[in-house]
Amino acid sequence: MKLGKHAQTLIAAALFYTLGAPTQASPAGDACRKEICDGAVAACMQANLSINPLASTQSEKKTYCDQFFAGCMTRSITANFTWYSPETVERFLKCPS
Repeated sequence: MKLGKHAQTLIAAALFYTLGAPTQASPAGDACRKEICDGAVAACMQANLSINPLASTQSEKKTYCDQFFAGCMTRSITANFTWYSPETVERFLKCPS
């Protein structure tokens, strides 16, 4: 069975979370994840969240988007938000431990 690129990424991400992430992160891995997580927050801030009641004002939007940084840095990401594209998840999985 041949899987598409997005399916492969999602399967890899599911395995990553199922098997667990390493408990200690390397400085290079932290730097890699920080770059990706900063990008995810910036993409969230640029997204149209006008229908989201948790992000109806600019201040609420900042609070809403900032929460993704902490989750991202602790390796809690999913590909169901536009700022966590399959490509972003794939890059994330390639960060050093």
